[in-house]
Amino acid sequence: MNLNCYRKSILPATCAILLAASLFANSLNHLQEKEKPFSLRVPVELVLVPVTVEDGDGKLIAGLQKEDFQLFEEGVQQTITYFSSDPVPLSAVIMIDRSTDAGTQSLLKETLLSLIESFSPFDEVALFQFEHTTDKVQDFTSNKDELLKAFDKVTLKGSAPGFGGGPFGGVGGEFSSETTVGGKPLETGQGKVPPPKTLNTHIHDAVFTAAQAIRGRDRNRRGSIILISNGQNAPGNRNSYDRTMEALQQREITVFGIAQGASLLYRRINTLTRYANPTGGAVFYPAKNSGFAETYQRINQMARNKYVLGFMPTGTVEGTKFRKLEVRLASKSIKADRIRSRNGYYATPR
Repeated sequence: MNLNCYRKSILPATCAILLAASLFANSLNHLQEKEKPFSLRVPVELVLVPVTVEDGDGKLIAGLQKEDFQLFEEGVQQTITYFSSDPVPLSAVIMIDRSTDAGTQSLLKETLLSLIESFSPFDEVALFQFEHTTDKVQDFTSNKDELLKAFDKVTLKGSAPGFGGGPFGGVGGEFSSETTVGGKPLETGQGKVPPPKTLNTHIHDAVFTAAQAIRGRDRNRRGSIILISNGQNAPGNRNSYDRTMEALQQREITVFGIAQGASLLYRRINTLTRYANPTGGAVFYPAKNSGFAETYQRINQMARNKYVLGFMPTGTVEGTKFRKLEVRLASKSIKADRIRSRNGYYATPR
């Protein structure tokens, strides 16, 4: 453009407009020449992998060092740049399946104090109950008295609401534990008729809700979910298993199951197992008071006392991608029976 427009008696405003249009056209041509297809590539931050190592008796093996571990991502060994074995406080969610059987309810009532006392004063615990919907009974608290009172509000099928009645006491309430006619239990030659069983428990939705609750807590706390359930999941969940697993993996949450009822017959396909194993947790099958009390202690020890391995992936990320992880011991001289860790992580652009 001729910048001597003033000499040609063109008004200054018109000159400015022409100049701006010329500069815009030049810039547009320059951008069009450089425009090419691209993919978003960003570096991945430090990936942390909590690990527990157990001996043949199921006891945790302590005293291991960074050199005792090997960490693999997608089959490729990674350099462990971070290592810790210090216990950390927990953000734990207790999830109680409202459809558990009367025997489980009774055991929960009798061992409730053991469950609450298994947490340290530095932990924070929330309480949820679930069936086809998930309800928060108690928000996160470190006050054990508040948590004890919260169990008074749990309403399980076959029980009257309120601990005094109590929710784990097997007293008939809104839901009857037997099939009745005119208020009287129906009997046959083989005894009382059990209630009709309808599967209406949405475990995927319950776990997803718990994961979202933990997501908002301080990341310096280790997230864990304790599921007390028969492990039978009904169709119709709003959240899929894959979506729920992604929510767990993104926040590094460990799931522990206390399986009851029919879950004993379906250990391999139990929904609790599907969540516990990939997150580095475990499923327990206690049957007596002592078994429940011991299970609470084991869960809290496993949740709190972990080796934490960290590495920086050498590649870059294109979109969201799940990457498989595997932890091994570097020496066969370490007599370990099982290594528990999450099976992968979601690498996402940040």
